[in-house]
Amino acid sequence: MRPLRVLIVEDEAPAARRLQLALAEAAGVEVVGVASDGPAGLEMVQTLRPDVVMTDIKMPGVSGLELAQVLSETLAPAIIFVTAYREFAVEAFELAAIDFLTKPVQFSRVHSALERARTRLEETTARQRAADLQRLLASLKEENPDAGASAGRGVLWISEGRRRVRIEAQSIEWLEAERDYVRLHSGAQSHLMRGTLQALADRLAPEVFWRVHRSAMVNLKSVVALSPRAWGLSAIKLASGAEVPVGRSYLAATRTRLGMDSRNAD
Repeated sequence: MRPLRVLIVEDEAPAARRLQLALAEAAGVEVVGVASDGPAGLEMVQTLRPDVVMTDIKMPGVSGLELAQVLSETLAPAIIFVTAYREFAVEAFELAAIDFLTKPVQFSRVHSALERARTRLEETTARQRAADLQRLLASLKEENPDAGASAGRGVLWISEGRRRVRIEAQSIEWLEAERDYVRLHSGAQSHLMRGTLQALADRLAPEVFWRVHRSAMVNLKSVVALSPRAWGLSAIKLASGAEVPVGRSYLAATRTRLGMDSRNAD
């Protein structure tokens, strides 16, 4: 039986050390790396391809849930969440067959979680694990919207070649659908992300991003004006100078959302 290759992602040094001690006592386990934050953890996952990722949930910058969101879309290691906070939905983790350890971790629980992860890796495909993780993240987002900035509301990760690029959601001015992709416009830069506009809308904060067309969504904080165009059409002007067409069926709701008098489009 080959060793189970484990990566630790933990921003608190004492907690990371305790996990290392617990893993040192586990049979058939190899610690392949220790990352002190989410971005470093993602880079190590891509480089080392561990079987299991043990990650803290609440970390500065990129939370463990945001890291898991990225992994569920690309790679699919077994995930074991570790946290000092008990407000997360333990039942949801049980249903998704994903382990949840509370700090300070008990060595026996770490060992049983690893055995559960080994069994899961042997009995499921990467696609099944990714689907289970997506369902778990959706459940946590619904039950606890503030859980570690969960489900990517503040951060998106874009694949560009062989690297992953982090995009702050608040920096995005507008988004447009392009066949099987969505183009994210951020100032003079743009990035392509595979997926649908609706799927991305479900991940972004609805109080900030608003659908103005079946193929476009805007950051409300970037809106400068809503102006009429020829043939009864309208367009939103953004701070960068970009103009985004507003679909006829979206116009009334957009005016209301912007707090405009429906009798005046300007």
